[in-house]
Amino acid sequence: MKKAYFCTAEELEQRGKDNLPKQFQSGEHLIYSSPATLAFNSPGAEGFGVKRAGLAVPGSIMLIVAPGCCGRNTSMISSMKEYNNRFFYLCMDETDIVTGRHLKKIPKAVASICESLEKKPSVVMICITCVDALLGTDMERVCRKAEEKAGLPVRPCYMYALTREGRKPPMVHVRQSLYSLLEPGRKKGNVVNLLGYFSPLVDDCELYTLLQEAGVKTIHEISRCEDFEEYKKMSEANFNLVLHPEARFAAEDFHGRLKIPFIELRRLYQIDKIGSQYQAFGAALGIEFHAEEQKKQAQEAIERFREVCPDPVFAIGECANADPFELSLALVKYGFKVAEIYGTITGENFIYIRQLKKLSQQTKIFSNMEPTMLYYDPSESGVTLTIGKDACYYHPNTKGIHWNEERQPFGYAGVRRLFEALKQAVTEQTEGNVLQKQVEVIGSKSQEAIAEQSQESLFKEEVDKKEDVYVRGLWKGLTPFAPDQSGAASVFYELGGILVICDAGGCTGNVCGFDEPRWFGERSAIFSAGLRDMDAILGRDDRLVAKLADAAEKIDANFAAVIGTPVPAVIATDYRALQRMCEKKTNLPILTVDTNGMELYDVGEEKAWLTLFKTFAGKDVASQKEASEEDDSSKKMKIGVLGLTPHDVSDLNIEEKFRKSENGNTHYICYGMRAGIDKVKTAGSADKNLVVAPAALETAKYLEKEFGTPYEVGYPFVDELIPELDYERKKILIIHQQVIANAIRQEIRIRSDEQQNTEVTVASWFMMKSEFSEEGDLSLKEEKDYCKLVQNGNYDIVFADENMRGLVPGFKGTFVNVRHFAVSGKLQES
Repeated sequence: MKKAYFCTAEELEQRGKDNLPKQFQSGEHLIYSSPATLAFNSPGAEGFGVKRAGLAVPGSIMLIVAPGCCGRNTSMISSMKEYNNRFFYLCMDETDIVTGRHLKKIPKAVASICESLEKKPSVVMICITCVDALLGTDMERVCRKAEEKAGLPVRPCYMYALTREGRKPPMVHVRQSLYSLLEPGRKKGNVVNLLGYFSPLVDDCELYTLLQEAGVKTIHEISRCEDFEEYKKMSEANFNLVLHPEARFAAEDFHGRLKIPFIELRRLYQIDKIGSQYQAFGAALGIEFHAEEQKKQAQEAIERFREVCPDPVFAIGECANADPFELSLALVKYGFKVAEIYGTITGENFIYIRQLKKLSQQTKIFSNMEPTMLYYDPSESGVTLTIGKDACYYHPNTKGIHWNEERQPFGYAGVRRLFEALKQAVTEQTEGNVLQKQVEVIGSKSQEAIAEQSQESLFKEEVDKKEDVYVRGLWKGLTPFAPDQSGAASVFYELGGILVICDAGGCTGNVCGFDEPRWFGERSAIFSAGLRDMDAILGRDDRLVAKLADAAEKIDANFAAVIGTPVPAVIATDYRALQRMCEKKTNLPILTVDTNGMELYDVGEEKAWLTLFKTFAGKDVASQKEASEEDDSSKKMKIGVLGLTPHDVSDLNIEEKFRKSENGNTHYICYGMRAGIDKVKTAGSADKNLVVAPAALETAKYLEKEFGTPYEVGYPFVDELIPELDYERKKILIIHQQVIANAIRQEIRIRSDEQQNTEVTVASWFMMKSEFSEEGDLSLKEEKDYCKLVQNGNYDIVFADENMRGLVPGFKGTFVNVRHFAVSGKLQES
C-alpha cells in the first residue's frame, strides 16, 4: 500500500536544516497540487497573490500583460471578485513573443483603459509574467513610456513564478513596488507604518493600543488608507514596523530612499514569546509596554477551549495565518498534542523544529508538495481537530478551522481569537463538513452586485463613444477564457495517469484552482514540473525527466502526460525528444501535448483527444475482443461519447445523465468522464460515436478512418438549456461552443411554428468548424466583437454565459444565461 512520506520532528532535527531529505526539497521532485501548493507555488493564485497585492494602493488598477492563461485566475468566480473593476488584460500571442510588439501596445492600452474609466486611477500597475522574465523585458522603461502616454504613475509588478524560491521572489518584489510611489517628505515623530500584510490587523489587536500609549498619533497601514493622498502620507513616518519577513526588502528601501528606519516583529502564538517580543520592542523605543490584560484574555481563551476540548489531537497546515511549526510548538507548550504538520521547511522556521524535537519527538511532518501526498490517509492519524485550509483538506470529516481570514491576527489578540474559533468549531454543529471558514469580506455589497457595477461603470462611456483607441488583445470587461493547457489536462484528468504541467507553478495553479472543478472534489495525480529560472534558461530537460521518473516509482499510473505552457514555448522545448527521454527512464507510455497557454481550451482538447486515442485506441486486442463479445451477448448498441469535459458541457453530472438515458438498445461510454483508459483502449469496438464538442471532431474522424466507426454530432440534453419563451418572429443570437449552440438553434426552430420568421445566428469565441456552420455564423476574437455585435444586431434574445450580460448595458432584449465553464468558470448558479 502506497503511503505519504513524512519524517518525525526528531528525525528532521537530527538531519539538520542543511541535510533535509529530498522529499522536503521542492527542486528535487514534481510538485503535488494540493491546496497548499496552490498558494505556495502560484504567485497569482489564491488569497493575496501578486495580482491582488499589487492593487493594495488605493485607487489603483492593474493591466496584466501575459498569455491568456496567466490572467485566467482573476475571473469573477475567483477569490478576487471585489476587484473585478480593477483588472484589465492585454493578452499576448506567439507573434508578441517573437517580435516583442506587445511592449509597444502597453502604453496605448494603459491610455485606452484610463480614458474609458469614469474616475481616473491613482496608479496603473503593469503585471508581467514568466514570459517577459525569459525575454528580458525592461519593464521600467516600458512603464515610463506608459506614464508619458497616460499622464499618471505606472509601476511594474512581476509575477515571476520562476523566481519563487530565489533571493527576491514575487511576493517580496511586489511589496517594493507598492511603496515605490512614496516620495521623501517631512518626518513626524508620532507617525508609524505597519508593513507586511495587504489587509489590516484585527481591530482589537493590542499593538494599536501599545503604540498609542507610546505616543504614536497616527498608524498607517496600506490597507486602511482611504485614498491615494492618505497613502502618500506614509512617507511621514518616523519608523516602520515590519510584521512579515517578505516586507524586509521594502523596509530596506524605505530606509535607504526615505530615511525611515524599521523594527521587525513576528506573528507568534507562544504567549511567553509574544511578551518577550514586546519587551524588546519597548526597550528599543526606550519605554515599557503594558499588555497584562490582553495577555490574561489570551490565557483565559486557552483555558475555556480546554474545558470543552481537553484532549484534542491537532493537525496543523501551512495554509493559515500562522507559521505551522511555530503554532505547533505553541500548542504543544500549552499541553496539547500535535500529531501532524504539513509545511514547507525553511531555515527561519527550522528553529521551531529543533524545539519541537524536545517536546514532541514523534510529531509527523509532511511536505505538502511531495508526490506521495496523493496517498495521504487520515484514518490512522488520530487527528481530532485541524487548523489550516490544507489540514482541513486532508481531514475532510474532522472538525477544524481554515484560519485564513483576511483581517490578520497578531499578538495576544491573535491567540485569543484562535482559541475562540477552535472552541466554536468544537461546540457548534454545521451541515456536512464542519469547517469554519472565517472570512471577513471588506465592503458591504454582494459579489454579484460588485461584478454588475464594475461592468456597468467600465462600459458606460464605451458604448456611447464614437471613437476609441483600438488595441488588439485588450480586454476590459471579460477575463481570459480557459487556455489550451487547461483543456488538455481536462481530457486526461480521470484516466489514471500522471499529469505534468510543464511550468513554474502558476499555470498549474490556474488548472487546479480555477479550470478543473473535479479537482476540488477528489485528489488527482496532477503535478507542476516546478521549473525555476535556471531550468528554463539552460533548458535542463534532464531534471524534468528525473522528476517524472521519481514520481513514476511512487505513483500508481498507467501513463504519463506532459502538458506545455508558455515557458517551454518560449524556450522551444522539443516535446518529441522529451517523450523519448521519459520513456527510457520509465515503464510508462508518455504522451506530450505542445500547448502554449496562448490558445484557447478547445485547441488543447483537440490535441489531447487525438494524442490519447492514437496512442491507446485498439492497442489492447484482447480487451477489444472481450468488449465486442460482451456487446454481442447484450445486443446493445455501444455509443462512444467524445468531447465530454467540464469546459464544454459545464455539467459534472453529465455521465450520470447519459447513463439514465440508456435503454435496452443503447449503452454509452463517456470517454474522459468516469470512463478510464481501458475504455479508450476498446474504442474500436464502438458501434457509433457521438461528438458533443468541436474539439473532438478530428478524433471522431480518426476513429472512423482507423476502425470504420461512424459518428454523429449533437447534444442530447439541449432542452435543459432553453427556457419557455416566445421564439416566433424573433431575432436570436446564441454564443457557446459550436455543437451546443447548434443544438440550441435546432431546438428553437422545432419549437417555433413559423421558422422562416425566426432568425437564429450562432457565434463563438472558440472553434467554428465549417461543416457545422450556417451562413451568417460568426467567430468572435476580441471583446469588442461581441459588444458591437449585440449593440448593432437588434437581437430580441441572446443566449450566452452570464459573464457577458453586463458588457452591453444598453441591450434591451432578453438575456438567457447558458453557462459555459470555459468562459466564466462557474458550473452552477450560486
